Amino acid sequence: MILVPGGGEPGRTSDDDDPTGDEMSRPESMMLDEALPRWHRRERHRLPVDLPAPAVMRAAAEVTWAEVPLFRAVMTATGLGRTRFPADAPVLDLFLGNGFTVLHRGEDELLVGGIERVSRQRPVMPLAPGTTPEVFRAFEAPGHLKLAVNFRCVGGVLSTETRVYVTDRRSRWLFGAYWLVIRAGSGFIRRVWLRGIRSRAARTGPDIGPASRV
Repeated sequence: MILVPGGGEPGRTSDDDDPTGDEMSRPESMMLDEALPRWHRRERHRLPVDLPAPAVMRAAAEVTWAEVPLFRAVMTATGLGRTRFPADAPVLDLFLGNGFTVLHRGEDELLVGGIERVSRQRPVMPLAPGTTPEVFRAFEAPGHLKLAVNFRCVGGVLSTETRVYVTDRRSRWLFGAYWLVIRAGSGFIRRVWLRGIRSRAARTGPDIGPASRV
């Protein structure tokens, strides 16, 4: 699985099979709500940023491993050195190079989604470029999990949220065990990632348009 290790918040009701969602409680909607309005696991982090949203979103798309060395060290250790993370490569390529795709790109939100099989033989089901949030939301084939990650800059706050929806009971049980294992880093690398984005945005300056690379 390509899930980035970290802590998480279980998005569950009293029945572990029932996903939940709180999109109605948000003062402003976001594209993440369109792509994955319900989830079984969720993680959120945020930090203040005094920069225009388009500049921050460009930095989210372009921040490199060299700019988040602690994140890079954790990922290298997690992979036991089998996977290389070139210093000049964008962090986002970790997802886009492994079957994930950009579901939405705007001036204040960047949304990436992927579908993974609960299988060691063929873990990732590549998504075609241009897949829409609506197509992503409609996928319900058993034996899969849907992962959506966004970066958003609104009201002077840079945030990231990860949601995971698992499509059947057995897969939910298997993923629940996996989630417990990857919680050891509990939010650390996501905070490092956000700080790297903010630093890059500050260095590149505010007078740039929305990210066009991805």
